[in-house]
Amino acid sequence: MKTIALYDETCSLCKETKKIFKKLDWLNKVEWISLQDYEKIPDSLSFSKHDLRRELHIITPSGGVKKGYSAVRRLLFLFPASFLISLLLYLPLTPILGDPIYKWIAKNRHKFLKKKCDDGRCSL
Repeated sequence: MKTIALYDETCSLCKETKKIFKKLDWLNKVEWISLQDYEKIPDSLSFSKHDLRRELHIITPSGGVKKGYSAVRRLLFLFPASFLISLLLYLPLTPILGDPIYKWIAKNRHKFLKKKCDDGRCSL
């Protein structure tokens, strides 16, 4: 079973991040599903719509859930090209900086890459 990454398909930054991560995923370990499609799947794990839109969620093969900074560092850990870099993100105290930085970027994600927003959904 693969790790499932739930991303916001209305977000240009999220779509660009997905493209980059897919290029790093040489071993095809991650299945990317838009949170909009995931919400339509019957019997899927239930997350609040608000929480899903606030930060990236991943579901591990064992059924565990990671969100935000923890999800990004776990994804980077899975990819051969970013494995060594991901180890730095697991050093003690890195979440003290990583988590607020991730949350700030996530909160302001629709402000980034507005020029790539082709359907006008990037403005909140």
